[in-house]
Amino acid sequence: MQTSKAFLIAAPWSNSGKTTITLGLARYFSNQGFATQPFKCGPDYIDTIHHTTAARTSSINLDTVMMPDAHLHDVFTKHSKKADINIVEGVMGLFDGSVKDKGSSAEIAKKLNIPVILVVNAKAMAYTVAPILHGLKTFDPEVQIAGVIFNFVKTESHYAFLKEACETVGLKSLGYIPPNEDIAIPSRHLGLHIDDSFESLIENAASHISKHIDLKELLSCAKSINLDDDKGINSLEKELTKSGNSHGVVKKIAVAKDEAFTFTYVENLNYLKELGEVTFFSPIHDKELPEADIIYLAGGYPELYLEKLSANIIMKAAIKKAANAGIKILAECGGMMYLGKSIFTAEGIEYPMANVFDFSTTMEHKKLRLGYRRVVFKDDELWGHEFHYSKIINDTKEISKAEVFTARNKEIDTKLYQYKNVLASYIHLYWGAGNFKWLSNDVVTNLAKIANGFQPIGTREEIYFVTFATAKSRISDRMVKYNSREFIKNLDALTFQGEDLKKMFNLFQEAFKKYEMEVLCFNILPDHIHVMLKAKDEKDLNLQIQKLKGFTSFKYQRYKEWEKGAQHVWVQKFNRKKISKTDGSIDRVTHYIRNNHYKHQERWGEETTQLIESCVCQWG
Repeated sequence: MQTSKAFLIAAPWSNSGKTTITLGLARYFSNQGFATQPFKCGPDYIDTIHHTTAARTSSINLDTVMMPDAHLHDVFTKHSKKADINIVEGVMGLFDGSVKDKGSSAEIAKKLNIPVILVVNAKAMAYTVAPILHGLKTFDPEVQIAGVIFNFVKTESHYAFLKEACETVGLKSLGYIPPNEDIAIPSRHLGLHIDDSFESLIENAASHISKHIDLKELLSCAKSINLDDDKGINSLEKELTKSGNSHGVVKKIAVAKDEAFTFTYVENLNYLKELGEVTFFSPIHDKELPEADIIYLAGGYPELYLEKLSANIIMKAAIKKAANAGIKILAECGGMMYLGKSIFTAEGIEYPMANVFDFSTTMEHKKLRLGYRRVVFKDDELWGHEFHYSKIINDTKEISKAEVFTARNKEIDTKLYQYKNVLASYIHLYWGAGNFKWLSNDVVTNLAKIANGFQPIGTREEIYFVTFATAKSRISDRMVKYNSREFIKNLDALTFQGEDLKKMFNLFQEAFKKYEMEVLCFNILPDHIHVMLKAKDEKDLNLQIQKLKGFTSFKYQRYKEWEKGAQHVWVQKFNRKKISKTDGSIDRVTHYIRNNHYKHQERWGEETTQLIESCVCQWG
C-alpha cells in the first residue's frame, strides 16, 4: 500500500515563525527528492506564493469558511495523493477563527484528521510554557498535538526547561531553532519579489532547521494517508466529467497574470479550466487582449506598477472595448482598481486606468480593511475575503449589486459594482467549488437588454420596518420623530375603533395588491401602523409609503364622508429601519409587529385587542 505523510504547522499565537519553518521544511524535503505538497489554512495569497517557491509545486488554500466541507476534503485528497509529504501551514493562533474557532487551524486539523506540530516562540519563556501547552492540548481533545518545536531559543540550557515542560504535559519535543537573521522574511507587502535573495533565504532556512530539528521524528508524528484510496476524486471533476460542458461550447477564458496581478486561488483557476480554455495575458506587457468569453482580472499590487499599467494604452482600450461589447469580466481588488478611472499614489500622483467605471482609487491615507465576506446576490451566495489599504473615491453614482456581510453577519458597505456584464469588487471571491452561478451561466448577448438595465446577477432588495401614526396625534408624532416607547393617550388624535379599524385593515390589503407591494407583515392599531416590506432603496421606500398613505387616506375619507380637507388621516413623517436578513432580525420584528396589539392592550382594552387579533389572523 502506497502512503503519504501529512501534518499541520500551527502556533499558540501569530509571529511565532510558522511560515519560516514551513518554507524551510518544504525546501528541505523537496531537496531530498520527496514530492512535497504545501497547503495554507485560510484565504492568504502571499504565503502560498512563498510556499510554491519553496516546495516547487503550487500551494493550495484550505478554508472552512469559504469552502463547503465536501469540497475541502476533495481538494486536500486530490492534491495530497500526488505527494510524499504534505505540509499544511496554519493561520494565526491555533484556535483563532473568524467567529470563535471557525476557520481556524484547529478546525481544519480536525476536519482533515491530521496531527498538529506546534511552533512556540519561546524567546522569553521557560517552564511557564508548561501550562500553556497543557491548555492547548486539553482545550479540545479532538485536536491532536503530536509534537512541539521551540523557536528563537539560543542555548541548550534554555531548551532544557522547555523540554521538561513538554515531558510534564505529555507532549513530544522535536527540538529548538536558534534565531538567525539570514532567514528573516521581509515585509509581507513587499515580499512578493521572489528573487535570488529570497531563494537564498529559503535554502538557509532549510539548512538551519534541518540541523536543529529531529526531522525523522517529526515525520513519525505525521499521519499516513492511503494513496490507493480513490474516495478523494474531486466531486466537481466527477460531475463535470459525467455531464461534460452543459452549454455545448467551450468557453474562452482570459486570465490576467503578471507582476501586478498575482493573487489567484489555484482551485478557482482549476474551475475555470473545467469551464473552458484558459489563456493568460499581461495587462503590463501585452498589446493584444486574447479572444475571450470571460475575462478574469485577479487581485495583486497594481499600485506598484502604475506607470507601466497606465502606459499600456492599447491594453486599457481593449479592456474597455470588451466591457462595452458585453463580454463577461470579473475583477477583484487590484483588478477592480485597474477598471476604474484612475489610481492615485500615496503621494497623490494620478495614473489613468481603463475607465470602465467612473470611480477612482487612491493609496493616500492608507487604512486596512480585511476580513471574510459573505456576498448575497438575488440568486447566488458565496464567500470571499477582503484585504486592502486603498480606498474608492468618487463612486456616488454606483449602487451595490449585492449585499455584503462579515463572518459575524454584520452588513457592511463594501460594494459589488456592475457595468453591463462586468462585475467588480474589492472582495476576492472563492468559487472553486463550482458555486458561482453568475460565472458559469452563459453571458448575455442581447446588448439592447443590457442597455435597458438588464442585471444578470439580479436586483437587490432591502427589507424595512416602517411605523407611521394617525393625524393629530402629538404623542404619536413624537414617537415617530424620536422613536419613543412611551405612549400617552391623546384624546385629540384620530383613532380607529370597531368597524373603522376593520375598514382600515381592508384598505391596506387593497393598497398592497394595487401597487404590488411585497409585504412581509403588518399590523394596525388605533393610532399607529407597523409594516415590514421590501424596497429597492430609500427612494423606492418613500414612493411606496407615499402611495400607501395616499390610497388609504383617500378611501377612508370617502368612507367616512368627510368634506375634502376637513380631516387628515396620517402624520407626514414616518419612521423606518433597515432590517438585516441574516441575524434573525426578520423573525424578531415579525413577532413584534404580529403581537403589538397585546403590548398596548391596557391602553385600548381587551375588545379592541381581540378585534385586531382577528384581523391579523385573517390576513395571515
